[in-house]
Amino acid sequence: TAASNLRAMSYGIPPADAMETRRVAGRIVPAMITTTGLVSALSCLELVKMVRGGLPLAMHRNSFVNLALPFFAFTAPVPAEEVGGVDGKTHTIWDRITVKGGGNKTPTRTMTLGKFLKKIHKKAGCGEEIEISSISYGPFMIYANFLHGDDEGVLATPLLDTVRDAVISEDDDDDMFFEEDDAEEEGEKENTSSAVILSEEQKAILSKLERKRFIDFSVAVENVETGEEFELPPVRLVKDKERTHDENIEDMPQ
Repeated sequence: TAASNLRAMSYGIPPADAMETRRVAGRIVPAMITTTGLVSALSCLELVKMVRGGLPLAMHRNSFVNLALPFFAFTAPVPAEEVGGVDGKTHTIWDRITVKGGGNKTPTRTMTLGKFLKKIHKKAGCGEEIEISSISYGPFMIYANFLHGDDEGVLATPLLDTVRDAVISEDDDDDMFFEEDDAEEEGEKENTSSAVILSEEQKAILSKLERKRFIDFSVAVENVETGEEFELPPVRLVKDKERTHDENIEDMPQ
């Protein structure tokens, strides 16, 4: 009871007394030794197939089970849909283009947007006729070639700062314009433009962005000769490991 209440408090669940704990556990145990046990066993069978490797897709199985009827059905999985890409290449939803930001040369926190564009171009194997047309992080557009292609200031901005700015400025542009107009009329423009108020949603997105070890971007490219547009597989930026305070102290000369 004490252990279950500690877990309940950690997840914001009301604690229960000993009798309530026994009642809940009495309902869980039958489910664990029937449906949950069967589903776990079927999942382990598929895991063994994957670990063994070299098996065709037709050797795997999707399972549909209803012990109350009883009903058992097994089907072969359908191959992932292939999406057309650059130079006749195809990819599926399981494919990724991984860009690592570690190392002394280009740490993630200092990698510029321009450097990120070059890394994507190289990793995707694009030719000179292929140009990156847009990059998005979720619903936030962080790069568009028709807006930022010749903007050296934007290209020289650290990538993570660009993402943060896109999150902060989203849906606030109109409000900023109205605030500036009101400030001019009242002579308080400097005071109103100095502070940025973040919504709870924006704070949550920024907090999640800081904690994540990787960031996935949606990238579209364009053939400048034919005008055709293609979507690349999701581009995953893997952050370099942040050094702890103790590690920095150990590297200091004695």
